[in-house]
Amino acid sequence: MAFSELSRPWRARGHSNPRGGLLLCHGFTGTPQSIRPWAEDHAARGWAVELPLLPGHATTWQDLAAHRWQDWYHQVREAALELSARHGPIAVGGLSMGGSLALALGEDPELRGRVAALVAANPGVTLPGAAGAAGLLAPLLRTVPGIGSDVAREGAVEEAYERTPLRGVAQLRRLFSRTRDHLADVTVPLLLATSRTDHTVPPRDSDLVAAGVSGPVQRLSLPRSYHLVPLDHDAPQLFEASARFLDRHVPGPAGGAR
Repeated sequence: MAFSELSRPWRARGHSNPRGGLLLCHGFTGTPQSIRPWAEDHAARGWAVELPLLPGHATTWQDLAAHRWQDWYHQVREAALELSARHGPIAVGGLSMGGSLALALGEDPELRGRVAALVAANPGVTLPGAAGAAGLLAPLLRTVPGIGSDVAREGAVEEAYERTPLRGVAQLRRLFSRTRDHLADVTVPLLLATSRTDHTVPPRDSDLVAAGVSGPVQRLSLPRSYHLVPLDHDAPQLFEASARFLDRHVPGPAGGAR
């Protein structure tokens, strides 16, 4: 599909006295467009928001197939380091694979003290058993149908690839496995938002995350949305819960709580 300007990287730094730094991470085969409403909502509340475009996305599926999970992680890790250098301890949020990347940042020992709170919406940490053979099948079956636009709200469309490269799925599986294996290293507060009906990531993945992390967890159930919550019916509930959660757990500009 054709990708619009909404799929480009986006940032909001124009605040004279920003509330703090917020890094948001989009999902596999998607783009910043899928979480742009979340970014714009929090920017309007005073946050300095960074919404990067992950390598291999918003170009072609062949480009995505050429990248490794380390490329995606390096992109968001560098963004987190830059944002925390300007604002002190930051918040990190993500949707789907972006939620897994957010959790991976929370696990990173070199980011300890730089990440104050996490928000994960329908985070993925598992893939179906057949995905384990994605790397072996890739030379024979290069792509499978796309996974985009799992939205209940009529008329909402995600800008995402129409085909999913199996080499990319193999990398996604490695990222999920690594994140899942180190969940106990997440000690910062986590807001975990889960759609009751999700055709992309099973809701039980959120249960695995909640059971695996070591820090406090606040659960948020999203009854009217499918996978892409920021584009769906429950987006206002997610944004409000996220804003309140971050206000409680991310230090203010002078280092004090809000």
